[in-house]
Amino acid sequence: MQKYILLDFDGVVTSKQYTWKCYMGRSGPNIFGLDWFDPSCVSALRLIVEKTDAKIVVSSSWRDLREEQLRKLWEYIPMPGELAGTTPIWILTKKGAIEHWIKRHPNDRYVILDDVDLGLDNQIRTDPHTGLVEEDARMAITILNGT
Repeated sequence: MQKYILLDFDGVVTSKQYTWKCYMGRSGPNIFGLDWFDPSCVSALRLIVEKTDAKIVVSSSWRDLREEQLRKLWEYIPMPGELAGTTPIWILTKKGAIEHWIKRHPNDRYVILDDVDLGLDNQIRTDPHTGLVEEDARMAITILNGT
């Protein structure tokens, strides 16, 4: 049994508060326009990966990027964990794409990190203002480790 994090980007590893701070010129790199990845949110994601050994499946609209581009992004940020792939891009809704992915992985554990309520089991809904925080990370660890 493998463990997976179905990861949205906007409102999860980005946050409105960090993006605002960056655009006000107070902090954050602005190389390739990737200044919106909030270091504290990425740290919370790193905590989940370290405590569960889960792989990452991108469920964000960013999944439209080619896999090679996502892997470069993973290295550039740097993002924690192994990028295992994306939910299908040919399914128009995020919820439908995630449901399809779940059906194809019936024996695996997963957690969905998203700032939009998708009405799916094992979802942790993040606050888009703060993004992924340690409390969210702890709930994800509990779901993935089954404790």
